[in-house]
Amino acid sequence: MSSRPTDLMIKCMASFIRDGDYVYHGLDSILPALAMVYAARYLKRDFVWHSVGESFMPDPARVAVRPSTGDPSMEPDPVGFFTTIDSFDIAAKGRMDLMFFGAAQVDESGNINLTAIGSYERPKVKLPGGAAAAYLFPLVRKIVVWARHEPRVLVHRVDFVTGSGEERLRRGLPLYLCTNRALIEFTREGPVLRSLLYGFTVDDVLKSASMRIAVPDRVGVIPPLSEEELRVISEADRGGLRYEEGYG
Repeated sequence: MSSRPTDLMIKCMASFIRDGDYVYHGLDSILPALAMVYAARYLKRDFVWHSVGESFMPDPARVAVRPSTGDPSMEPDPVGFFTTIDSFDIAAKGRMDLMFFGAAQVDESGNINLTAIGSYERPKVKLPGGAAAAYLFPLVRKIVVWARHEPRVLVHRVDFVTGSGEERLRRGLPLYLCTNRALIEFTREGPVLRSLLYGFTVDDVLKSASMRIAVPDRVGVIPPLSEEELRVISEADRGGLRYEEGYG
């Protein structure tokens, strides 16, 4: 059994994958890749797997995460290869159902920042940039952001809008956030707490964020992983690379 926040985040992210979905993950995406393994092997979801490594429909039972999720050897035995440019085309046609995005900052409108901390002209920290985030964020049907649950990450307003949550909400597109404390849904009225990760309280969630989070009458709990659930994830991550992300 595991109640480690990292494993609970993977379970949280996998819960958004549905039968028939077209699911895509980008670079630096060990947790999304493991969520896709968990969804395919444990939840028995039948979905289309595509990634920045350009593997198309690899064998989930043989996926083995690498330090770079752009390494094509991570996702072996694909039925073919689709380039990253193909993924942009699929999203533009409205056929990409789910994508996962990491973020250095997330704000109350669901905007994400992958560009700079501080001003854009004189940043305190220059981040790697959004790659295709600005383009894909308003197009993909469902987006799940994953981020560290800290006051400097979950903020009132991001320093720079790399991906526009405001535009997604204006279009009525779903937007969720899985942190190492909770599952949060962004609405036009602001972020709403939907579930706690096992072992955490509402106070833990509210005190560890600078953004205002609404708490409804009913809040779920994401339970610990069973031995079988943990085995499926660990077989794809024998070296425990997922824990090096620092989510606990």
